[in-house]
Amino acid sequence: MSTKGAKPYDQRRNLDQDAWFLYQTTSLAYYDLCVRLCENFAELFNTLITGRGLHGAARLDYWVSRYLEHAENIRRCIRFIKTGSDYIPMIDALRAPASDYRGLVEQPLGWMGDEQRQRWDRAFERLSYACGTGSVTLRNNETKGTDWLNRASIGRERVYLDRDDSHVGDRADAVRYAEEYAVLTRPAAYPKCSVDMTWRAKPGSLCPRTGVWVPEQWLDGENDFSVAFCVYGRPMQPAYQVYWGEPIDIWAEFPMPEDSDVEDRSIIFLETRAVDTNWYFVSQ
Repeated sequence: MSTKGAKPYDQRRNLDQDAWFLYQTTSLAYYDLCVRLCENFAELFNTLITGRGLHGAARLDYWVSRYLEHAENIRRCIRFIKTGSDYIPMIDALRAPASDYRGLVEQPLGWMGDEQRQRWDRAFERLSYACGTGSVTLRNNETKGTDWLNRASIGRERVYLDRDDSHVGDRADAVRYAEEYAVLTRPAAYPKCSVDMTWRAKPGSLCPRTGVWVPEQWLDGENDFSVAFCVYGRPMQPAYQVYWGEPIDIWAEFPMPEDSDVEDRSIIFLETRAVDTNWYFVSQ
């Protein structure tokens, strides 16, 4: 039976939690942590290479330098934010360290012992989570507002407008993962946020203030919407409504017994749709 359109949340969401998460993952302290994690990974990798006398082998030294470069790029983007409140370059600066994994593992790494490889993996997983999460927090600021303004003419590209490229829905699991990776520390109680109704914006209009924004539907009692971190001067994104999509039979192309239950071998993903709203500012 189809669940398309079904709502994924049956109780009121925690705005304090979600706003705290977005403000934490866009803080200068968080970006400083990403710098240190890249530098620590480079230092660990270099130490392991030195211990095995492998400097000059394959492209191992390049990847040490690459992660020092990532650290410097993030540090430079921190200066952009401090001097001009420009968050957009930070999106790619954080995306790159997390997406370089393929190049890393294409290098010969079998020379590491099990304990060394575990340390290497843990260091990379931590920086990958931190940097990747920070990039995702900002990502909708790139094009979603402009796509909304052009929605009548984008045709098949509408699928990209309807796809929320930032954090979707409830942030409870994200907070738990951040704690497991020692990236964030959850407070005993989330700071109470305040919705400032004097700051209001429509999708496509220029964001009047950098920070977390909540859609009107959430304030009206709807649970199936995401909050957003929006950047001053960028076109405001649409609101994103979250729902369960159609079940997908992952074994559809393979021969299965006649009595096989389609529902048992199906999976369902959260999907999103872009909708109009009034955005309101959420103070820290």
